[in-house]
Amino acid sequence: MGKSSKKSGKKKAPPPVEEAPDLADVLIRPNIGNYLTIAAAVTFQFVLILLPLVGPAGAVAPHATKNFVAFLAVLLLALALSGLAVYSKLKRRQIDGSPLPYWSFALTGVCLFFLFALFAGLLRI
Repeated sequence: MGKSSKKSGKKKAPPPVEEAPDLADVLIRPNIGNYLTIAAAVTFQFVLILLPLVGPAGAVAPHATKNFVAFLAVLLLALALSGLAVYSKLKRRQIDGSPLPYWSFALTGVCLFFLFALFAGLLRI
């Protein structure tokens, strides 16, 4: 039979629980704006790939509604990512004076234009 080791009456303190960082704190990190811009640009490439789904041929297909919804979902994702990139980079600019995010602004503007064109029916021409 082995020795029984008695523990002293002291209990170990539990390790400190780290709180999850706030979303605003995460967005102002230096590289997050760049990552969001890259993700928005890649997503916008998918928007361009899906563009024929809502064009003249896709608008008259029997599954035109599904085409519209798929295109809209990817477009809204690209718009959300580019909007977050602009927000992140502008917040970072307040801290360290980074340059204006012209490419992120342009990507957001193009996404807004495509959204307007989609709902105005300009893509079906």
